[in-house]
Amino acid sequence: MNKYTCWYNAITERARTRVIDGYTEKHHIQPRSLGGSNNKDNLVDLTAREHFICHWLLTKIYTGEAKSKMIYALNGMKRSNDFAQRYETAITSRVYENLKKEFSIVHSATMKGKIPWNKGIPITEDQRSKNRKSALGKKHTDIAKSRISNAQIGRKRSEETKEKIRTALKGKPKGPMSDEGKRIRSESAKGKSKPTGMGTRLSATVAAQLAAGTHYTQQPKQTCPYCGTKAGKARYNGYHGLKCRSLLNTP
Repeated sequence: MNKYTCWYNAITERARTRVIDGYTEKHHIQPRSLGGSNNKDNLVDLTAREHFICHWLLTKIYTGEAKSKMIYALNGMKRSNDFAQRYETAITSRVYENLKKEFSIVHSATMKGKIPWNKGIPITEDQRSKNRKSALGKKHTDIAKSRISNAQIGRKRSEETKEKIRTALKGKPKGPMSDEGKRIRSESAKGKSKPTGMGTRLSATVAAQLAAGTHYTQQPKQTCPYCGTKAGKARYNGYHGLKCRSLLNTP
């Protein structure tokens, strides 16, 4: 019997014959992972500090596969929840360092040849579509919206990103929305009320643009040399010019 076993037995035997006032944690004298039961004679009440020390001693007592299980159990002592306060127990830097080293070795050996739960899991296009749809109902908070907006200010797309967008849009119809597209949008909007204050906000935006002279109706119109349509700068850049030439296959 080594010194670690003696210390472990002394703590658990003393716990059998005392009553603690305050916070305690149940401890299996013979660990469950090593065949211990939930019987009363295999359970003792320990303080959070004693509980941590006992699990640390168990990593010193056992060897081989049993030691690996005890290292996993000791690592779990750091986890916090609403019912356990053991994570508040002071852990010296040396104990923590040794624990992390041993845990990394054991965990690496345990996971060898296995696919981690969050890597390498194939996902079908149907599941990917469902994931996207489930995220549509989620709304960002005002703080999150502000962060996202600020992060985009001054940001420029890389040539790689531009090429990906061009590839994604290749073959898709360009120009004004088709009658079928208008019908689908109209039907999807039926019965849905607009957000409160949307009309007021739109009116205020238009009024500000008119006052500043930036509204699309105030912009000088350009005539497309390929289709003859007159359009403001935004619409011209979006649907006419070189895009119109490409769509009409005009040299």
